[in-house]
Amino acid sequence: MTATGSSAGWLYISMWLSLSAAGIANADAPDVPAEPFSQKQCVECHSVRDAALVAQWRAGPHGATADCVACHGERHGALPAARTDGACTGCHDGAVAHSYATSKHGVLVRIGRPDWTQPLERGRHRAPGCAYCHLHDRDHGDAMDASRGPQVRESVCGGCHAPRFVREQLDAGERLTAIADLKVEEAEQVAARHPAGADAVADLLSSTRKHLRNVRLGAGHQSPDYQWWHGQPALDGDLIRLRDAVARATRQAAVPSRVETASPSAGPQSARPRAMAER
Repeated sequence: MTATGSSAGWLYISMWLSLSAAGIANADAPDVPAEPFSQKQCVECHSVRDAALVAQWRAGPHGATADCVACHGERHGALPAARTDGACTGCHDGAVAHSYATSKHGVLVRIGRPDWTQPLERGRHRAPGCAYCHLHDRDHGDAMDASRGPQVRESVCGGCHAPRFVREQLDAGERLTAIADLKVEEAEQVAARHPAGADAVADLLSSTRKHLRNVRLGAGHQSPDYQWWHGQPALDGDLIRLRDAVARATRQAAVPSRVETASPSAGPQSARPRAMAER
């Protein structure tokens, strides 16, 4: 046995002994703990095998909300199941799941029946599922997170699309969301002019933020329905209703002042008929 082989062998034995001491070693397959697994066992074992991956999971959006078992199940060999859209939409439901399901990618995945046994690598699938983009190439953070910068998104999308097309689509999405941001900013300015304050139209402001999120989901998932029908026109409707609510409240607030202004003259006018009657 070479020096390298000897070192690897001792590392293997050491790992097996640590698993055995924890009561989770499998005598038939010492390289894999006995099934089923607990979350604690997953983290302990994979912290030895791939500490960087575990650290990435801890720091990512799932670290505090979803454990290994929630996505992968409690047995080995569950990678194909964890790659399917169903593994994600069980938690990411509502507008997130629906905007993707109605996107070009979502439709292609649904009718194309991808082979989820294939790794989530560049160009491996005909159409990307949730995990292909967000957990690309074993990324346990979020490859599509804006903090990663556009280069990561361009790389993921570039596995299937030409670089110029990718840049055009990303630029179009940024312009679309920028317009939506301006509409929400305008909505906040209009709400601030309400006589009772912006809290009086909080429900309408909440609606604008919901539809802004729809625009972002539509741009990210390439869903025309969420870019437009559930997004930009819905925001326009919010603005119309908001302006109307503020205008009506402003008119109503001005009515009492006009009545008070007219009331002093009402005294003499109403007294005149009584004086004539006394005569």
